[in-house]
Amino acid sequence: MSDGKGRGRRVAVLVRHGHFDRPEDTASAHSLLPLSETGRAQAEAATGVMAARCADHGLTIDKRVEASQLLRAWQTANVLCEQLTQYTNTTHHVIQRDELIERGLGSAANITFTRIRELVALDSRLGDLPEGWRRTPEFRLPFPGAESLMDAGKRVAARIEQSMDSIPADDSQDVARLFVAHSGCLRHAAVVLGALDVRRVSGLSMDFVQSVLIEKLPNGTWVQLAGEFQKHLPTS
Repeated sequence: MSDGKGRGRRVAVLVRHGHFDRPEDTASAHSLLPLSETGRAQAEAATGVMAARCADHGLTIDKRVEASQLLRAWQTANVLCEQLTQYTNTTHHVIQRDELIERGLGSAANITFTRIRELVALDSRLGDLPEGWRRTPEFRLPFPGAESLMDAGKRVAARIEQSMDSIPADDSQDVARLFVAHSGCLRHAAVVLGALDVRRVSGLSMDFVQSVLIEKLPNGTWVQLAGEFQKHLPTS
């Protein structure tokens, strides 16, 4: 807890969006599809857990909630704000940030993974896609505009740093600020910030509307405070 005389604690709450009806076998990171009714219910149910976790650590949830511009994340953030307003009697609001979108696959966005592999095979300049490429931190598809997971993580980490550092230094309140985005870019942002070991990240995931709290210490380092990334379970 802050002693009331200096800067309060600064905690970023990393929140994955709720469920959406993702097309099967499709690179849907930049999908325009909305949150499903299941996803909305997940967000409503998760709010109390999130609020209680922050309260357990003496944290006040900031009125500003930042969200990816992708619809499912923006809608999730709005549901969380609606619920938090009821819990706290303080109006919370969503700020949309382009920097918080998921890893982009460039010209391969929103097509099937099977078709991506076929297109790579058709180009004699390219080798075969490596096994497990979708979860390899540094791998970038050989297509215009594509990012690696670490590229996305760096982008998101920079936004989190900038946002948290914008809270006035003389504010002695212990603050938690929500960032509602996507599993891949959030996990790799935690790696970039130093709160998660890069050797573990490919074996981890985040469930829908799961939250993980990471704290920026006075010396500038980040540590995982509460919540756990889940073990990734490969689909059959």
